[in-house]
Amino acid sequence: MPTNAASTQGRAVPLYFLGLGFIMLGAGLMDYFDSLVPMAACASAGVMLSAPLVKQLVRRFLGRRMDQSAD
Repeated sequence: MPTNAASTQGRAVPLYFLGLGFIMLGAGLMDYFDSLVPMAACASAGVMLSAPLVKQLVRRFLGRRMDQSAD
Protein backbone atom coordinates (compact mmCIF):
# COMPACT_ATOMS: atom_id res chain seq x y z
CA MET A 1 0.00 0.00 0.00
CA PRO A 2 1.17 3.53 -0.67
CA THR A 3 2.28 5.49 2.34
CA ASN A 4 1.88 9.07 1.18
CA ALA A 5 -1.28 10.97 2.05
CA ALA A 6 -2.08 12.15 -1.49
CA SER A 7 -2.47 8.65 -2.90
CA THR A 8 -4.60 7.32 -0.03
CA GLN A 9 -6.86 10.35 0.25
CA GLY A 10 -8.98 9.46 -2.78
CA ARG A 11 -9.27 5.79 -1.81
CA ALA A 12 -10.22 6.10 1.87
CA VAL A 13 -13.98 6.48 1.43
CA PRO A 14 -14.41 3.72 -1.18
CA LEU A 15 -12.40 1.36 1.04
CA TYR A 16 -14.65 2.27 3.97
CA PHE A 17 -17.76 1.45 1.94
CA LEU A 18 -16.16 -1.81 0.82
CA GLY A 19 -15.61 -2.63 4.50
CA LEU A 20 -19.28 -1.91 5.23
CA GLY A 21 -20.16 -4.24 2.37
CA PHE A 22 -18.06 -6.97 3.96
CA ILE A 23 -19.88 -6.47 7.25
CA MET A 24 -23.24 -6.83 5.49
CA LEU A 25 -21.97 -9.92 3.69
CA GLY A 26 -20.81 -11.38 6.99
CA ALA A 27 -24.23 -10.76 8.53
CA GLY A 28 -25.92 -12.56 5.65
CA LEU A 29 -23.50 -15.48 5.81
CA MET A 30 -23.92 -15.67 9.58
CA ASP A 31 -27.67 -16.05 9.10
CA TYR A 32 -27.26 -18.59 6.30
CA PHE A 33 -24.66 -20.82 8.00
CA ASP A 34 -25.90 -20.23 11.59
CA SER A 35 -22.33 -19.56 12.72
CA LEU A 36 -20.48 -16.53 14.09
CA VAL A 37 -17.29 -17.26 12.13
CA PRO A 38 -18.34 -15.47 8.89
CA MET A 39 -19.37 -12.36 10.82
CA ALA A 40 -16.11 -12.31 12.75
CA ALA A 41 -14.03 -12.67 9.59
CA CYS A 42 -15.96 -10.05 7.63
CA ALA A 43 -16.07 -7.62 10.56
CA SER A 44 -12.29 -7.90 10.87
CA ALA A 45 -11.95 -7.06 7.19
CA GLY A 46 -14.33 -4.13 7.67
CA VAL A 47 -12.27 -2.73 10.52
CA MET A 48 -9.04 -3.08 8.54
CA LEU A 49 -10.57 -1.36 5.51
CA SER A 50 -11.81 1.56 7.62
CA ALA A 51 -8.30 2.30 8.99
CA PRO A 52 -7.26 4.60 6.07
CA LEU A 53 -10.34 6.78 6.61
CA VAL A 54 -9.68 7.03 10.34
CA LYS A 55 -6.04 7.96 9.68
CA GLN A 56 -7.12 10.61 7.18
CA LEU A 57 -9.62 12.13 9.63
CA VAL A 58 -7.05 12.16 12.45
CA ARG A 59 -4.49 13.88 10.20
CA ARG A 60 -7.08 16.47 9.18
CA PHE A 61 -8.10 17.09 12.82
CA LEU A 62 -4.50 17.42 14.00
CA GLY A 63 -3.71 19.74 11.10
CA ARG A 64 -6.53 22.09 12.05
CA ARG A 65 -5.56 21.91 15.69
CA MET A 66 -1.96 22.86 14.89
CA ASP A 67 -3.21 25.77 12.73
CA GLN A 68 -5.36 27.10 15.57
CA SER A 69 -2.54 26.90 18.11
CA ALA A 70 -0.23 28.86 15.77
CA ASP A 71 -2.64 31.84 15.73
